[in-house]
Amino acid sequence: MKSKHSKYKNTGILFELLTRQITSETISNVSPKAVGILKKFFKQDSNLLREYQIYHALLTKRYDKEASANVLIETLINAHAKLNKSVLRKERYNLVKEIKDIYNIEDFFKAKIPNYKVYASVYNLLENKSATPMSIVDSKVTILEHVTNKNLPNKPKKEMVMEEYEKFDKETRALTYKMLMEKFNEKYSGLANNQRVLLKEYVYSVSNSPKLKAFINKEILKVKSEIESLLEKTDQITQIKLTEVKNLIKPLCKKSFVHDDNVINLLNYYELINELKSIQS
Repeated sequence: MKSKHSKYKNTGILFELLTRQITSETISNVSPKAVGILKKFFKQDSNLLREYQIYHALLTKRYDKEASANVLIETLINAHAKLNKSVLRKERYNLVKEIKDIYNIEDFFKAKIPNYKVYASVYNLLENKSATPMSIVDSKVTILEHVTNKNLPNKPKKEMVMEEYEKFDKETRALTYKMLMEKFNEKYSGLANNQRVLLKEYVYSVSNSPKLKAFINKEILKVKSEIESLLEKTDQITQIKLTEVKNLIKPLCKKSFVHDDNVINLLNYYELINELKSIQS
């Protein structure tokens, strides 16, 4: 399920829209009611002000080094965790209620927000209880790119996802695996048991650990052995093709990493073996 962003709960956006409202009301020579709202709800001792300061820092701070940006993000996440959440929710609820009482709420939230994706990512990281583990990773990447003012290449992004996934506890990883498998099964139905076992091991292990490499190499040996046994029961043309396939299958060396291609190739080998066994039975 895709995590939903709520403008009503995004303190950064609420503050941004109120300051715009002040400008609009001042230009229109109308008494700026938004000033009173800001003073009332974002006073010095309010949790809303403390939360807005976290949003503001993530939106405005800039670092050239990713390591410094990561320290900023983690520090502000920890600071947000210390806020009184029940008081914060009550303050935000009363703020939105007052905005509704004074303004047309649809018109108020209709304005286009610069850096909307960053605002939404900060909310997802700090507040969204329904956020999935991978959406949290995506949000961190978006914020990191914003703070460093540069797009991260694909490899570091993938490494970030792997590192983040490995930090999850056993229950979270199991839930994530379940969700990934459900999505996979929606697209690829009818997987054989050996294919499911391989995918489970790959998704659940995630990192290029010695255990994962050992599992892949063990499966490669099994595949070669199964192909050899099938050679005796097939016609000459199929034997030639199977021999070519067997010669292509090689275990991973000590310095090799497990790549997606290794898993895809194994899945294809399984498919071939399963199909030949089905024909012969």
